[in-house]
Amino acid sequence: MDAEEILTIARTAAEPPESWTVIPLNQQITRHAAILWTGGSLVGFGLMIWLYIAVANIFSFDSIQFFIMLILGFIGVGSAYVVAGRVRKLLDADHYMIVLTPEVFVQQQGKSITEVPLPNVANLTLRGVFGGNVAYTQYDERDPRNAAFSLNQMLGGRQTQRARRTPDSLAFIDTRTDTPVIIAEDNSFGELPIIEEVIRQYVESMPRARIN
Repeated sequence: MDAEEILTIARTAAEPPESWTVIPLNQQITRHAAILWTGGSLVGFGLMIWLYIAVANIFSFDSIQFFIMLILGFIGVGSAYVVAGRVRKLLDADHYMIVLTPEVFVQQQGKSITEVPLPNVANLTLRGVFGGNVAYTQYDERDPRNAAFSLNQMLGGRQTQRARRTPDSLAFIDTRTDTPVIIAEDNSFGELPIIEEVIRQYVESMPRARIN
């Protein structure tokens, strides 16, 4: 059974085979993130325009004010770029999923399909995790609601002891080509530590084939 067949079954079957795990795009998380990042974009552009109007009416521009405006513009543009990515996923949600079978890892992200036999999945790694505990309370530094917190850090403030980062990415090495396969760089498919644990269980349940 090839990747296309596996994805078709996962997408259309009322109940996929019992030994499979199907992880679809989490539309609620993706939609929520799009709304939050839209707010971040509006705040960035809004503050940039406000600063321009306020400074232009009172003072002449200097290098520091211009630099601050560049940062705000970057926040606005960057947030808008993230929003566009989330919206694209929502519009094509059926073509974003991860499927694990007892033999193979399959992932579709839009038109891109990745298929890796489980014996060739190596070095499954979470990046950006503090503590390494799947049950920890997550804190997303990229969440626009934390923009003020991040700005405080940039200006020299300290991160509170309770603040924790979510993973920056979940990836593994395809031993057939020794190339990294990035599974996700956000929580669009759900909490990355949980996905990592599910994939690890599948990989460990299958004896690794000898690669010559």
